[in-house]
Amino acid sequence: MRRVDSTPRPDWRARLDEIGFTFYDLPSEGGRPYWNESAAYAFSMAEVERIEAATQELFDRCMDAVEHVVRERRFAEFGIPSRFQDLVAESWDQDDPTVYGRFDLAYDGADSVKLLEFNADTPTSLVESAVAQWQWLTEVRGDGADQFNSLHEQLVEQWEHIRSARWGVAPGARLHLASLHDSGDGQLIVEDFETVAYMAETAQAAGFDPKLVYIEDLQWDVDAAQFLDADGEPVRHIFKLYPWEWMVNEQFGGFLLQSRGTTQWIEPAWKLLLSNKQLLVVLWELFPGHPNLLPSFADAAPLTGEPFVRKPRLGREGANVTILDGTGDVVAEEPGPYGDEGFVYQRRAAFAPIPGKTAVIGSWVVGDSPAGIDLRETSGPITGDLAEFVPHYIEEPSMQEDGRA
Repeated sequence: MRRVDSTPRPDWRARLDEIGFTFYDLPSEGGRPYWNESAAYAFSMAEVERIEAATQELFDRCMDAVEHVVRERRFAEFGIPSRFQDLVAESWDQDDPTVYGRFDLAYDGADSVKLLEFNADTPTSLVESAVAQWQWLTEVRGDGADQFNSLHEQLVEQWEHIRSARWGVAPGARLHLASLHDSGDGQLIVEDFETVAYMAETAQAAGFDPKLVYIEDLQWDVDAAQFLDADGEPVRHIFKLYPWEWMVNEQFGGFLLQSRGTTQWIEPAWKLLLSNKQLLVVLWELFPGHPNLLPSFADAAPLTGEPFVRKPRLGREGANVTILDGTGDVVAEEPGPYGDEGFVYQRRAAFAPIPGKTAVIGSWVVGDSPAGIDLRETSGPITGDLAEFVPHYIEEPSMQEDGRA
């Protein structure tokens, strides 16, 4: 794994606009654009295979963890309200289908791949990963270049599987796709909207008739006991880029219980157990010493004397994360609105020795299979909302041997 300099395309903004990725100028560190193609990460095929194998192994162990939590009814540890615990269990037992998720991984540049967390319910950076970095690859590295990225094809295949084999609906069936319009300021959340719009493209390629809606506009028809969109159309199948932990704690959450059998959600309710960092504690309990896991606990005592990270169970984009050294002194911390839900404590991971950068690998899963990676980097140790997205490619063996980029 190497970070190499790369010359940005002179018209890179216009090229990204053409594929429906327009939030590339979101501010990152130093006010630089979020999308950074002045550099790239180069991987050997052996490294890609190592990351792919670790991703598959982690997904399988996560499924074991969900099965354990459901069977032992350990929902309270995840902060799931008691009235929704049966909903989660039924969703798992009925094998409600999933489309995607993204592991955040620490790779030390040699042989260690460790799980940092699983963004299993509402992962973003999808357009960048599936489409934008592939466009960059072909235009900058050439048609013969390669990348660990089969996201688009696998998303279409998974939607087709869900439509035909899981839901049993004919081509042309309506699929609603919902995102949050704004955070209270009236300004469209462009990143969420474009992520959902891209997901709609893949669903349409699989035979669905997609309809984009905003989560704020969903209504509940008391007489029909079903959700409706703003046009009064029944919502029977819906993809939502909106967290389950918000849904079950909002006033309209009670309607989720009444809608069982009339509305099918993706991602499903059992993802509540994977998008919560309490999962890290359960995984280490079930698989202590696993080579792809970091020791993780519900309190800091087992990590006394070694560097560790304190993470809020439901935190996002590095908010409220604190890194402490072996003496208990704070190395770095980020502010934020999370923490009331409790924290988990995880041994600090080792990252590849990239001068001045911490690079986190986002490893995507579609259905139950690895589908590609992305790279987000920061100059500090916490990957937050100011991280930059940097594309990647797979090096040819000859390039690895002589060090050429």
